[in-house]
Amino acid sequence: MKRILTATAIALLSLTALAQRPSAYNFAGNTYPQVNPDKSVTFRFDAPTAKSVIFSLGKDYPMTKDADGYWTVTTDPQVVGFHFYTIKIGGITLTDPRCYSFFGGNAHNSGAVEIYEDPETADYYTVKNVPHGALRSVKFYSKACGEFRRMFVYTPAGYEQNRDQRYPVFYLQHGGGEDETGWINQGYADIIMDNLIAEGKAVPMIVVMNCGYAHKPGSTDEFDAFEDMMIEDVIPLVDSRYRTIADRDHRAIAGLSWGAKQAYDLGLGHNEYFSYISGFSGMMVIGEFDVRNPGFKDPAKLDAGFGGIFHSPEKFNSENHLLYLATGAAEGSLIKDMHEVLLDKGIENIYYESPGTAHEWLTWRRTLHDFAQRLFR
Repeated sequence: MKRILTATAIALLSLTALAQRPSAYNFAGNTYPQVNPDKSVTFRFDAPTAKSVIFSLGKDYPMTKDADGYWTVTTDPQVVGFHFYTIKIGGITLTDPRCYSFFGGNAHNSGAVEIYEDPETADYYTVKNVPHGALRSVKFYSKACGEFRRMFVYTPAGYEQNRDQRYPVFYLQHGGGEDETGWINQGYADIIMDNLIAEGKAVPMIVVMNCGYAHKPGSTDEFDAFEDMMIEDVIPLVDSRYRTIADRDHRAIAGLSWGAKQAYDLGLGHNEYFSYISGFSGMMVIGEFDVRNPGFKDPAKLDAGFGGIFHSPEKFNSENHLLYLATGAAEGSLIKDMHEVLLDKGIENIYYESPGTAHEWLTWRRTLHDFAQRLFR
């Protein structure tokens, strides 16, 4: 896999925005998009014969053409963090040819800008002079899906040298419309783990990032093979190929958004495999009911969910090391409501809220940074 960002580009993310500068995701030599000191974005595009050009970043910004055929626009100030963008010409959505493209919205057609944070807040996902782990692209055959697939596996620094050491495993899922590249290219999961482990804030662990779109042969349901794939194919493969500690006390599962639902379904529905379970900005769905529906607060419905795992709070609390719920402060109160419903039931769980962020990658970077420090202690 060719990493989207160079170490130099990632290091730019930690610089204070004191002047207009090219986005960290631009190809070398391309100055636009540019991020401005007020966190707005200026975009310039060469399309002399186009009748109209729109720069779409959060909303559509019609561009203005100058005498030389260059179209320009400056957006409103943006919140810090990662933002997808596209170009629209003649009603067709295009990828910016001068910027790395990212997979999101079920398509590989988005450019991106990073609105820079101050150094002290971006420090945890900045590349540093610390020992770095290895990131492997692993192809495997899934019997559950009837196809060859790919996952990414992070092994911590020292894995190749410390041949007698075995490691816990953290399974980390992306969200809807994304794939197994998301946590690397947008989430910087490997950089976050490198820094935490080097600082002694996280236990050295293996991190497995898989594609959550998994369907049975001939099925039109995009997700109906996910749990079978993980249990029958992925976990056995990881335990056989890597030096894992192959028990539930040393396995964690988490995911963001739709991946949070998958993590809850897998971790709570197959609790014999996991004792650390988390959802980042996602719902815990029980049948047709979730926290947005009064049925979630019905004790009978809650007791019946996930094979009755919440029926006995004492048993749940004694058998599970961590249930962790997280959200961005700007996402609303749904995850906090779910946290409180479970506490009222007697189910111990940790709630984390990312200050000032919404349903976005900065929320999930911060959440990963906090959650990983709590694992396998």
